[in-house]
Amino acid sequence: MEDRSRRRARLVLIVGLLFAVIAGVSTFFYAQTTKSEAPAPIPTTDVIVAAREIPPKTQITAADLNKVKMNSDAAPPSALHKAEDVVGRITITAISVGEPILPTKLAGASGAPFTVIPATALAPDGTIPAGTPQYRAMSITVADALAAGGNVAPGDIVDLLYTFQFAPDKYLKTVNPTVNATDATARIVLERVPILARTTTTYVIRTDAATAERIGYLVASGGQLQMLLRAAKDERATGTVGASFDNVNPEVKFHIPTKVTP
Repeated sequence: MEDRSRRRARLVLIVGLLFAVIAGVSTFFYAQTTKSEAPAPIPTTDVIVAAREIPPKTQITAADLNKVKMNSDAAPPSALHKAEDVVGRITITAISVGEPILPTKLAGASGAPFTVIPATALAPDGTIPAGTPQYRAMSITVADALAAGGNVAPGDIVDLLYTFQFAPDKYLKTVNPTVNATDATARIVLERVPILARTTTTYVIRTDAATAERIGYLVASGGQLQMLLRAAKDERATGTVGASFDNVNPEVKFHIPTKVTP
């Protein structure tokens, strides 16, 4: 009886071990099958997109941008991935919210497109704060000989010198015909003017609406505009008062011929 009980116990143990092995093998194969059937992770890449609507001819700021992860297969091949590659660039066309920033939407290194209102004058949300000057882009034509030999380029800062001839009897209330005659006068009428763009001898400058009216009047009056190229970072005011015969002659001492009576 004892041997039979031992054999029965041994048989039960063996059967239990077999079940355990079978269960372990089944679990292993199930785990492997489940693992092999799990979807592979989707590859993503960081893409810079517009955080808000960006109009054309707008200088992009950090507040205009978001960085999102996009399916690598769905991301445009030319999409930009770093904010520093976008900030400061100027848009050629409008960019919608969430749209990837593409190089084709931005101005190249030549800087041909320009912004009428500089980014420094805008609020962080891209709006125009109260009190901001009424900026305008205005074109003027200046011959190369009067524009630093044609060496004025977009991005430069210039002063505008205006020269014209006038007849005193047209402008003065009291005129001495024996003294007053046609004269010329020259004056720097506008300082620190940014050049936004250039096409041959036509320059686009940034000014405000009231100053644009004054420049329009000066040009229509028949005088001559000349561009004085400033050195980089030279923000000093000229402090000049203009020049005409009365204040030039004491300095240069022109020889005034004596009238000869025949």
